[in-house]
Amino acid sequence: MVHKLYGDGVHDDTAAIQELIDSGRPEVILPVPDKHYVISKPLELPSNFRLVLPRYAEIRLADGSNCLMAKNKWVADYDPDRLPKDLDDLWGGVCKHLWYYVNEYSPDAITENIEICGGIWNCNNLNQLPNPERTEDFGPYGYTGEGMLFYGVKNLKLSSLTLKDPVHWGISFDRVSYFTVEDITFDYNLGNPFALNMDGVHINGNCHYGVVRNLKGATYDDMVALNAHEGSRGPITNILIDGLFAETCHSAVRLLTVADDMRNIHITNVYGTYYQYCIGITKYYPGETTGVFDAITLDHIYASKACGEGIHPYWKGYVYPFVYIQEETKVTNLKIADVRRDEYNIPIDTIWIGKGAVVENLILDNVVTENHTGEEMPFFTNLGEVHRLTATNLVQDGTVHTL
Repeated sequence: MVHKLYGDGVHDDTAAIQELIDSGRPEVILPVPDKHYVISKPLELPSNFRLVLPRYAEIRLADGSNCLMAKNKWVADYDPDRLPKDLDDLWGGVCKHLWYYVNEYSPDAITENIEICGGIWNCNNLNQLPNPERTEDFGPYGYTGEGMLFYGVKNLKLSSLTLKDPVHWGISFDRVSYFTVEDITFDYNLGNPFALNMDGVHINGNCHYGVVRNLKGATYDDMVALNAHEGSRGPITNILIDGLFAETCHSAVRLLTVADDMRNIHITNVYGTYYQYCIGITKYYPGETTGVFDAITLDHIYASKACGEGIHPYWKGYVYPFVYIQEETKVTNLKIADVRRDEYNIPIDTIWIGKGAVVENLILDNVVTENHTGEEMPFFTNLGEVHRLTATNLVQDGTVHTL
């Protein structure tokens, strides 16, 4: 090797690890470091490649690096002259940084067969630039504060690793298909500048055929977000989210679309306490709703609300309903089944449909709530339209509930 691999927590190991990655071998297994690995630039992974770290060996982003920790080789450098021209109608300046990798470059560029297994990936957020979404201090071109970003990948697997202290989202996907994210621990502590907008797994448009399972640890935004109206914008289909475990987490799952369809999504086995919604079906952005949610199943939900006071300075005491179907959303088929909510903290609605929302076919089955707060807790609130409702075995505080 030209570059020495130190692993002493002092010297920069970026060049040595990248040299191993670029050696042409299909798999690199890093040895146990004496202390921890240090990198100052993103590790760029090619097609047909597997990177393995010892499960609890730490790889840390060096102070002031202000970059991703890992990405596929395709992700281009930021080029402000090639950005879409309509970004200012969304998030303004920060969108130009979140979208530096969009399909304006080459939507057909694909990397294949990439895997990362193991390691504690420490983004070292307090020693990077702060979250540009919260400070409007955008820093270097392309800086978003994310931990890992994969764009245009077919067959991707991330497993048995810990994501620690990102500035923004931990893992971000865009135009990724046939993927598995499993056995991930989130070790999120303090935020920079505060604990907000720190998703666990954030999946943008044009992602299909994926499994996200066995995630543990609280995040300071959605533990899993499927956001079709972000990144390259496009439909999201055929996704299984199975096994979320967190205490005092912002939210378990957000589904979001405005103009693109989201279909065949199964969210199951959710446990813990969440201080905003547990699951949100949302549009968030302004604009005419032309995309629909279809074949959405939420089941085996064993969770309740948490108190969020003191987590970030924007906290004003308002929380969203447990299952939150936002105003103006369009849902074709939605099933909510096998829910047990034992509520001790926030007696807000269990299922809530906002004004202007339309649900064509709604099935509620075996939804049980127990209210221990001493205040009224609505079971089901519908301010929109439900065209066909099938409700069986609804139980509120030990009594059969009828809608």
